[in-house]
Amino acid sequence: MAPYGRPSSPSSVNGFRASARQNLRDEAWDFASSEGRSGESEERFADEDDDIQDGESQISSQGLLASGDYQQALHPLQTMAERVGRQVEEFAEELDRHNTSRRQDPAEKYDCAFKLVKSFQNLAEETVKRLQKQHEPKRLREIDKDWRHRVQDIQLMPGDIDFDDRESEEPDDIDGYEDSALQTTVDDLKHWQQEAHTWRLLDLMLQTEYTEPRESKPEAKKSRLESLGAVNRYSSEELLWKRFLVEDELAQERQNILQWLKDTAESSGPDIEKVVEQLEVGAERGKGLWAHGWLHTKEATKAQKRLRAWPQPLDPESPGVAANHLNLDRTEGLVTQLDPDAATRQRRSLEKQDQYFERATWLACWEMIRRGKSWLEIRKWCIERVEGWRSVSMRGSVAAWDQSIDNEKHLVSGEEVEVSALDGKQDEPLTSEINGNRSRPLWRRMCFALARSGGLDDYERAVYGILGGDVQSVEKVCRTWDDYLFTHYNSLLLSQFDTYLQTYFPDRVNPALARKFGIFDSVQYHGEPSTVGRHLVEKLKTHETTKSDAQLPMKMIQGVLVAKQFGSFAYQQGLALSKHANTGTSSKIIPPIDNVTLDDTTTAFIAAEDYDALRVITHILLIYQDLGLPIGHGTRQIAVENIVVAYIDFLRLAGKRDLIPLYASRLSKERSMLTLGRVLIDITNATERKEQIQLMKGLDIDVAAALSMQLRLVLEDQNPRDDAKAGFVKVRILEGEPSVEQLGKQIQREFIGDAISDHEDLMIRSFEWYMLLEGHWMETFAIGAMLYKRFLRLGQLAAARALARRVPFSSISLEKTERLLGRSVDVSMSSENSDAEEGVDRGAPRMTRLRQQQYEQQRQRQTSHRRTKAKHEVLRKQARTYRELEALVFALDALDGWREVADQQKSHKKDPQAAKLWRRELQRTFEDILAAVEPLLHGWLIHPMDYTEAAETEGIRNAYLPEVILAYHSVLHCAGHYLSRENLLRSMDLATVIAAEDSDLAPCFIAAGRMKELVAAMALTSKAILRANETGSIRANKRKRAGNGANLAIWKVDMRQTS
Repeated sequence: MAPYGRPSSPSSVNGFRASARQNLRDEAWDFASSEGRSGESEERFADEDDDIQDGESQISSQGLLASGDYQQALHPLQTMAERVGRQVEEFAEELDRHNTSRRQDPAEKYDCAFKLVKSFQNLAEETVKRLQKQHEPKRLREIDKDWRHRVQDIQLMPGDIDFDDRESEEPDDIDGYEDSALQTTVDDLKHWQQEAHTWRLLDLMLQTEYTEPRESKPEAKKSRLESLGAVNRYSSEELLWKRFLVEDELAQERQNILQWLKDTAESSGPDIEKVVEQLEVGAERGKGLWAHGWLHTKEATKAQKRLRAWPQPLDPESPGVAANHLNLDRTEGLVTQLDPDAATRQRRSLEKQDQYFERATWLACWEMIRRGKSWLEIRKWCIERVEGWRSVSMRGSVAAWDQSIDNEKHLVSGEEVEVSALDGKQDEPLTSEINGNRSRPLWRRMCFALARSGGLDDYERAVYGILGGDVQSVEKVCRTWDDYLFTHYNSLLLSQFDTYLQTYFPDRVNPALARKFGIFDSVQYHGEPSTVGRHLVEKLKTHETTKSDAQLPMKMIQGVLVAKQFGSFAYQQGLALSKHANTGTSSKIIPPIDNVTLDDTTTAFIAAEDYDALRVITHILLIYQDLGLPIGHGTRQIAVENIVVAYIDFLRLAGKRDLIPLYASRLSKERSMLTLGRVLIDITNATERKEQIQLMKGLDIDVAAALSMQLRLVLEDQNPRDDAKAGFVKVRILEGEPSVEQLGKQIQREFIGDAISDHEDLMIRSFEWYMLLEGHWMETFAIGAMLYKRFLRLGQLAAARALARRVPFSSISLEKTERLLGRSVDVSMSSENSDAEEGVDRGAPRMTRLRQQQYEQQRQRQTSHRRTKAKHEVLRKQARTYRELEALVFALDALDGWREVADQQKSHKKDPQAAKLWRRELQRTFEDILAAVEPLLHGWLIHPMDYTEAAETEGIRNAYLPEVILAYHSVLHCAGHYLSRENLLRSMDLATVIAAEDSDLAPCFIAAGRMKELVAAMALTSKAILRANETGSIRANKRKRAGNGANLAIWKVDMRQTS
């Protein structure tokens, strides 16, 4: 099948504005606030060379989906299509490349699903890289600005420093950036970063939720445990940690989420060195002076010692020291010693600048832990700033390692390092020394105690709180949705591990010490393990600090993935789409779902005009379906599939119609047919229609069923019951009274008209698809005949003429016979009598070999000819009703042009040359009418396919044949005056045809009650002939005869001779 790339004729459609949202329900279900969007920009990154289409076909068919001012709504969509072009197509290409519908093996489906997630993640990361070329400087400035405000928040002195004044004014644009013309924004960059994080999270969650089909879960677990080796009382805690993650799937899941949160913090936050620069400014020390510790407090202490000339440390209990060794504001006593515990031991303070320095240093440590930096990296950072003791206090997080028992390599926060590096002995590896902490459970309890009751500020307590698995002390410094989630999952994981050790390795946790030094039991605090994620995510939606973050589309999706509630979320999202699409108007693409209540107590739904979020949700849903996620049946299935249908409608609006079949193929069969039936009606270009049909075939979509559904939906929109009640509309071709007595009743000017309703146009447009459908000869002409009968019954002559012009029998035949007969043929024009090829020269009894070969070739040609002729005859019979109804429309069309040409006679009387040209034009028109009406005079529409059609065709014959024949007579009568008197004879011959014994015309006049009109018309022609005789305008001319050989001279009567 054709690859899913840039469409052949993309239209230009843009993001919504406020005015458009009010008028476009199906295209913008605006049921969430604008704050819920991923960034404020509605413009998205795409190819700058995307073509722009006028969108005429979309505008003309908008009524198919919902009522409203679609022209107004479509206009703002133009730029948006240019923005989304690249990503929409790339996602579709990857989805098609890893299409699981082409694979039956569960293992292959599993592999494809995970490859698809990786592909989407790579696409998002590549887009981030492209956008960073233009917007990364501004993003970093915004992060720096945010950090400056954060630094101000921790500064204890009244605002001496105005960090906002230091903001750089560097421009966003970088010269030579290839996509700068696309006018993307920094919000686009932020969105794609979040999307890349979302795909990474999905990959991690699926790894724990779905097992490789090639191996059973128990066997896989057993194999992994065997690879880790046996455990004894001396085994390192690192090994126990690995076994814990293998044995407890929930623990592995939480570990994955924690690692994801660390990685996203690292990629989204500022560089640590940038943070340090901001902190140096806040600590009022120049660059490079960070390593001087409590600089201001130290200077004050030295001053006191110099004043008193004391060689020993200052005594804080000394009256002189207590009264004079105060901070700059002279409100608190300063420490007299500079060791890390001095402030807590002496219960004295630091200078405000040093208090800020202390807090800022712990903030930097918190940031490093939050980003998943290893202890070695934290240690290096602290040593560079002569704060190594801080890293030592955190060293307890490193598991013990014994070379005589464990391997030569050791994992430190996920990093494989040489053990000698743990103590900085890079040159001499340890031989018997035990490194790391062999009592981490006890150490974590000490950290917990320090977090709850020690420390100088919130960030120091938060550092120890994270190491000890606390929540309360850490939440005080959390600022984002990610921070809170990290805090709780860290606590849960450490609490799980502590319980694991106490249960399976009790000797690792001294029971007496465990009772004496408590620790926060996060597992018990959060309750039922299976609902922890869901309850935590719901809680963050209402938390004062995180509720704004939680409403961002990507955060909502990430929360759903963490909570493992995507199935329920998709159902609720589908219900919300249905509710909004049918509020105030009725959607024809997303049905209303009644008697179902939205669970919107704490859940905010993603706005449907956020097409980036809609794209992400759609593809996540398809991936889950590939892995076997049940979406249910009935109402639930309809609701969930609303998401994919909404994305398909977006593709329609964005001009990416060549992608629609791919996504429609992922719906249930009935919903796929309904959706394709609605959205493909927009396509009017024959080439594009052929491409769509080929795409549908390549995806195993029943094209005939889709087209049948399309036509059925169009017909249902018109309420066919009302059409059935209407009966036949009386069609009048002739004027009520003659405008010129001698010409009788003339044909009305433009009695067909040109007005075609939108609904009539949609019916014709729907039938045009059948012309391109291979095969289905009988079905195609049956549907076309049905449309003709409908238009004729309702008097919609303009629509019938449009159908005849746009889908003539000859075009259908040429298109379809190539598949049926092996070559394109108009079967209505094929020879019905080929007698020249019928004869066979049997020749003499004895023939030469050459003659025998010629004879055989001739016989084969004749046999082939007879078969072809028979096939043509069968095809003609199957399409007879369509052809004959088309003939009626062509006759009406020919008659419609007569009056306009005939009326020009008066204006050309004085100009001989113009009169001559007019007569030529009138003669051509007259000949066209003769050719068009002739098929109706003999056996027209008297071969119905069944009894139902017999009743329909009889009604059409009775309604139209009398009127057409009377109009035809009017033309002959006028032609007798304008062109040649011989045409009056044609008019009289018409009476003979009607009165013939085998004629099928007279019953129609009788049934319609029009026989008197026919007699009156014939009488008028007779009078015209006699009047012409009286005036001498008829001259005997034996050479000039009518078409049947009759001569007008027989009408010449000499009254003098008769008297």
